[in-house]
Amino acid sequence: MSALEPAPRNIRRARGSGVGVLSPIGYLALAVGIVVLVLVAGSSVWLSVRNHEALDAAARERDVLFTIEELTASVERAETGQRGFLLTGRDAYLEPFHRATQQIPGLIAKLEPEVEADPAASRLLGELKPVIADKLTELRQTIDFAKAGKHDAALALVGTDRGQKDTQAIRSITRRMAQREQAVVAAQFEAINDRGRVLVLMDTAGLAGLVLLAGVIAFGIRRYVAALRATQAELEVANRGLEANNVDLERIVQTRTADLVEANEEIQRFAYIVSHDLRAPLVNIMGFTSELETAAKSLGRFAAEVDTGTPGALSGEVAAAVDEDIPEAIRFIKASTSKMDRLIGAILALSREGRRVLTDERLDMKAVLGSIADTVRHQATDSNTEIKIGELPGLVMDRIAVEQIFGNLLDNALKYLKPGRPGVVRIDGRVEGGFAVFEIEDNGRGIASRDHERIFDLFRRAGDQSVPGEGIGLAHVRALVRRLGGKIECDSVLDQGTVFRVHLPAPVRQPTNRRSRNVTV
Repeated sequence: MSALEPAPRNIRRARGSGVGVLSPIGYLALAVGIVVLVLVAGSSVWLSVRNHEALDAAARERDVLFTIEELTASVERAETGQRGFLLTGRDAYLEPFHRATQQIPGLIAKLEPEVEADPAASRLLGELKPVIADKLTELRQTIDFAKAGKHDAALALVGTDRGQKDTQAIRSITRRMAQREQAVVAAQFEAINDRGRVLVLMDTAGLAGLVLLAGVIAFGIRRYVAALRATQAELEVANRGLEANNVDLERIVQTRTADLVEANEEIQRFAYIVSHDLRAPLVNIMGFTSELETAAKSLGRFAAEVDTGTPGALSGEVAAAVDEDIPEAIRFIKASTSKMDRLIGAILALSREGRRVLTDERLDMKAVLGSIADTVRHQATDSNTEIKIGELPGLVMDRIAVEQIFGNLLDNALKYLKPGRPGVVRIDGRVEGGFAVFEIEDNGRGIASRDHERIFDLFRRAGDQSVPGEGIGLAHVRALVRRLGGKIECDSVLDQGTVFRVHLPAPVRQPTNRRSRNVTV
C-alpha cells in the first residue's frame, strides 16, 4: 500500500466518527438504568421510614394492650382484697385493695390519650369508667359495713349480685378493648410485612439493574476492544506496506497512534466514570440493606415479645416472613451487592492502571521474582508446593508493572494446583530475538486448549470454578504486558500443567522511554 492511499476503513471510522463504547440506545439504556436505580434508592428510604413509623405505632398499641390487662387485673386484686377482709376481718387483706384502688385512676388516665383518636376504643373506655367506679363503690361500702360491725348489711350488699354484674361487665368491656388492640397490632404487622416484601423486591430489582448495567458496560468494552484489535491489525498491515515507500510515513504513523491513544483514553475515562457512578447507588443499596437488616431484627424481637405476651396474635404467614423470608432475602441482597462491589472495584483498578505513568528502572529479575515468591511462601507451604527460580535476564522497566505481572502469574499457579499432587512451580528465562522471555511453569490442573486464549478476556474464567475469582487477573496481566511492549502466551494440557510465556523487550544501551506510552488493549 502506498503512503498516499486512504487509511484502512476501521481506522478512518475511528478517526472520523469515534468508535463509541456503546450505541446511542446503549447510552439511553444506561441513563434510564441510573435514573431507575436512584428511584429505587429513594423508594427504599421511604419504605424504611414507613416501617419504622409502623413499628413505633405497634409498640404503642402493645403498651395500650398491657395497660388494659393491668387495669383488669387491678380490679380483680381489689375484689380479692375485699373478699379476704370480709371472710377474716383482718386488715392485712385490705393491702391489695388499697394498692389496686390507687393504681386504677392512673391506668385509666394513661389509657385516655391513647384511645382518643379511635372513636370505638374511646367509647368502650367511656363505658368502662362508670362500671369500674360503681364496682369500687360497692367494694368500699361492704368494707365500711364490715368495719362498723354490720356484717349482715355487708353480706346483704354482696348478695344483691351488683358486684358480680360489674365484674362481668368490666371483663366483657376490657376483653373487647384488648381484641381491638390485638387487631390493630396484627394490622400493623401485616403492613410492615407487606412493605418489607416490596422493599426486598425493589432492592432485588435494583441489584438486577446493576447487574444489567454492568453487562451493558462489559458488552460495550468487549465491542470496543474488538474494534481496537481490528484497527491495530490493519495498522500493522499498513505499516508493513509503507516500508517500501516512506513518503509522509512519520505523519501517518503519528496520526494513527494519536487516534489509538485517544480511543484508549476514552475507554479508560468511560470505565472510570461509569464505575464511579455505579458505585453511588450500590453504596445506597448496601446502606439501606443494613438498615433493613436492623429493622428486621427489631421486628423479630418485637414479634417474639408480642407472641409471648399474647399467644396467637401473629399469623403463621407473618411469623414465617419475620423469621425466614426477610432474613433470607437480606442475605441474598448482601451477597449480590458484595460481588457487584468487587467487580466495580476491579474495573476502577484497571482504569487507574491504564492512566498511570510508567517509570523505567534497572531490575534484577531474579531478586524481583525471589521477593514475590517470599510473599506467597506461606501459601506454597500450605499446598506442599516447591518454587524453583532459575537464571533470569535483567530488565529496564517499570517495577510496579513487572511485579504485578509476575505476582498475578505466580498466584495463579499456586491457586490452580492439582489436588493430591505435590506442586512444583518453575520460573526460567532467556533472551531471544531482542526480547527477554520468561516462563512460569506449573504441574497443576491445566487448561483446555479451547480456553487458552479466552482466559485473557475480561471477566472470563475456565475450568473448575471452585477457586474464588472474578476473571480479572489475567486480563490485567495481558494489558500490562502489552503496555510494556511485549506479549504473553499460554501452553497447557489438562491434568498435567500450564506454562505462561511472557515476552518483554530486552534492555539496550539507551532504553526506550515508555513513560508517555498509554496504549492498552
